[in-house]
Amino acid sequence: MLTDFKLQIPFASPITKSTAASGLGILAVDWLEDPVATPPAKMQDVPLVWKPEKTPEASAGAATPDLFKVNIKAAPMTDSRTDPALIGETRERQPARPVTTKDDVPAFVTTHFRALLKSVDMSVVENRETALIKGDVQQFFVTETDNYDGEVRSGITVTDAADNLLWTGTAIGKSRDVGHSYKLENDYESLSDALVAATSNLLQNQDFQAAITHK
Repeated sequence: MLTDFKLQIPFASPITKSTAASGLGILAVDWLEDPVATPPAKMQDVPLVWKPEKTPEASAGAATPDLFKVNIKAAPMTDSRTDPALIGETRERQPARPVTTKDDVPAFVTTHFRALLKSVDMSVVENRETALIKGDVQQFFVTETDNYDGEVRSGITVTDAADNLLWTGTAIGKSRDVGHSYKLENDYESLSDALVAATSNLLQNQDFQAAITHK
């Protein structure tokens, strides 16, 4: 079973969003004062941006050397989320304010998943692979309340070059960040950190390692 990667930031005197807002005097965003106001357009149809805050690289932990000798192909991921555009919500006040994107979420996840595999020196190829990783994005979402809580979850299948099933499981990564209300940069950091965590958790799964190395 994969262990969720939860990031915590210790600090002695937390600055809450309410105290931060009071220090600003007049808020520049009217929707914080009006619970039924239309959310700012800047949080609708936003581009996806890779912005990990904690670490830009995944970790394979104490993986066996054989894991780095296998030629792996990461197929383009599919997407089984109910709303492909929805990537987050601000739930400090009701109704919740959505964060949406017009970008291709599974393509974004695939691109950075491949890069994270390469960051731990895995051999990622386009052909002549000995193991094929297929993924389905099931969750790609950040929830803002007092913190920014990100979660990335993908169903993962590993097959050999002849498409024989070797392993199936789930890669889950979570992150927790703090920041000012309704700030897109914080959403980017939370989603990126969660994807790094999901990839690290997958790479450290011994059953996944055994399937990749055919052992």
